[in-house]
Amino acid sequence: MNLKKVLTMSVFILVLLVQPSAGETEWIDHGKKTLYWGEATNISGYMIKAVDFTPSRYFDVDHDWVLLGIYKDGINLDAAKLSFNNSHINDTAILCKDKVKIVVKDIKTGYDVPSPHVVIQVYVLKEETILSISPEQWIDSTLEFSKLVLKDIYIGDWINVEIRVKNLKDIDLDIMINDSIPSGFEVVPDPDKKLIWNLDLSGKESTDTCQYSMRAAKPGTFTMPGASVVVEYHGATYITTTDTSKIVVHGPDINLTKTGKMLENKNIAVTVSVRNIGDRATLVRVIDEIPENAELVYGDLKFEVVAQPDKTYSNDYIIKTSNDNLPPVAATYKDNKERIHDVRSENVTLAVQTSPSPTPLPTAASGITQNVATPQSSNNNSIREKLAIMFQHLVQLLKK
Repeated sequence: MNLKKVLTMSVFILVLLVQPSAGETEWIDHGKKTLYWGEATNISGYMIKAVDFTPSRYFDVDHDWVLLGIYKDGINLDAAKLSFNNSHINDTAILCKDKVKIVVKDIKTGYDVPSPHVVIQVYVLKEETILSISPEQWIDSTLEFSKLVLKDIYIGDWINVEIRVKNLKDIDLDIMINDSIPSGFEVVPDPDKKLIWNLDLSGKESTDTCQYSMRAAKPGTFTMPGASVVVEYHGATYITTTDTSKIVVHGPDINLTKTGKMLENKNIAVTVSVRNIGDRATLVRVIDEIPENAELVYGDLKFEVVAQPDKTYSNDYIIKTSNDNLPPVAATYKDNKERIHDVRSENVTLAVQTSPSPTPLPTAASGITQNVATPQSSNNNSIREKLAIMFQHLVQLLKK
């Protein structure tokens, strides 16, 4: 390669290096500095020293180089060997963890030069004035973040959650994202998945996305917590969170209860209650059991009911047994997508019924009744208990 081509290529490379780029808005230009061999200049706390030059010759050459050292508080931070119009040695270096940039403009050495010297252009990275703004303002101006999730879903469906982050500045960011889910939800298909991500956003406009899916086990209105975003920059830690949001989960939700009261002659009056605490109607099939060696005196153990939202339904029956431990009752129901759900009541606690005063015999048997919660619900329960006792007396009279 001839000298003309070498010079043309060198000038082209120099132009590329000196031309401002998107990131150079962050550099502060401290102008040109002339350093003689052994001399140093202080630029923003960085001491730049001309440590060594090309050995002197009887004539000057175009391939001369200079060795520059950078010090701070007496500690050698970095060094670079630079040249001018040299195809093998760069004329530009970015040093001290990308905080100082030096461009060689001219080098003078030779037998007739009293002291070798170099002309350099010095740039220092523009530091953020942390004290002038709050950490919240800094991270809001540095990072764009959001958490996207559906607001209206159905029980059992998978819900996709997406967390997006975007770097708004021409700096490198180390980001950690930590998320959580509301109570009553699980991460699918891996319930043990840790919702923690570590991201690197290098340069302005760089973006990244974290995704996962979750599923609701119960209907209702839930608060989706905000994701925690932690940014490490220049030894400082900045923490923020995305906004919270509400998510509505539709579907039926059956609450099943079973109560029993001890009557006379080892009889027990049992009430099974079905309440739909969800927001969609569903057909409920109830299958109850009685203790071993027990006798069903009155009523049915199995029944079906279309449970409307926020309504309660009950079924009453009487058994005769010497066992005061009653098994829990079980039921099944389907949601709007034909998925089957199983539910069981809590353990049954018996209450002792005191002997009431004589009461007229009932004219009709009670079956499945709708028992909408009202201030008179306790009176309704008392009436059912009296009816059960009266029916017991009737059965005893018939046996005589």
